[in-house]
Amino acid sequence: MGCRAGLHCTEGCSKKTLNNHLGYLNAVYNQLNRLNEIEFDNPIRNVEMIRLDERELSWLTIEEIRHLLKTIEEYSQNPHVHLLTRICLATGARWGEAENLQLRHIQEGKLTFVNTKSGKSRSVPVSKELFEEIRKHLKNHGYFSFSLSAFRRALDRTDINFPSGQAAHVLRHTFASHFIMNGGDILSLQKILGQSTIAMTMRYSHLSADHLKDAISKSPMSNLAS
Repeated sequence: MGCRAGLHCTEGCSKKTLNNHLGYLNAVYNQLNRLNEIEFDNPIRNVEMIRLDERELSWLTIEEIRHLLKTIEEYSQNPHVHLLTRICLATGARWGEAENLQLRHIQEGKLTFVNTKSGKSRSVPVSKELFEEIRKHLKNHGYFSFSLSAFRRALDRTDINFPSGQAAHVLRHTFASHFIMNGGDILSLQKILGQSTIAMTMRYSHLSADHLKDAISKSPMSNLAS
């Protein structure tokens, strides 16, 4: 049985997966200890997590977004995937958060995402046009069905390349990257993305316009030029 079952890996686990398993085992031992089900200390409490290299954050350009949406429109028979893609691009939502939207979550020009990774609900405003389209879609269909596979098939038809394992998550990175490049601030982005720590959001800070300008004006080459 493979590592997705949480037992062992037949083809090798990623470092992140191994860290996840270590975290799960630590939690089990700690809970058993709290419940007095075991009389010994957590035997793996001092085992350190594997150090992970920061993942490359890929995001789509405006032209790539147009290309992706056109490909979905032309080739996908799934009635939800085109709208779900635009929801993620407009709000920075994770794909699963967008799929979980129901009509009661669409109120006053905002989308409220529930059952999030952080466990906290958050609301993000969208344009009037998108808001009305989502509400109409949910009135007609009732809910968004599982559409991630349809998104991946459409993505495979494009010539867009980015690191493996990101797939629909690249839409979230795309929102965040363009938000910062268009002058948005880090604290607002943290709230929109629903990230628990500012450290996670700071990954996008290097894309700010001011940051990029400083790379030119404050480099040693600028002194040579003058």
